[in-house]
Amino acid sequence: LGDLRGRIDYEVRTALLDLNAAAEQVEVARSSVELAEQALTQSQDRFSAGVTDNLEVVEAQEAVAGAHESYIQSLYAHNLAKVELAYVIGDAEQGVRRYLKGNQ
Repeated sequence: LGDLRGRIDYEVRTALLDLNAAAEQVEVARSSVELAEQALTQSQDRFSAGVTDNLEVVEAQEAVAGAHESYIQSLYAHNLAKVELAYVIGDAEQGVRRYLKGNQ
């Protein structure tokens, strides 16, 4: 019984740590999107002023797309961590039922 409690405690703590790490990743990814968009604006301004060619703008656009992709991946990981926490605390089944009732 003590071993089971220890395992459950470990799983809950691990799920909480994973959730916190995933939440931090979302914030990092959000900041990366903002920075990439600022860099794109700057490169577009430089292109408009004739200081640079369009290659810099295209590269900045690629960076924005990559940042958005990372942000989406971080949101997915965050939601997965929420589901894992709900599962280990035994709330997943009830949560799914509540969700399904609310969306019918």
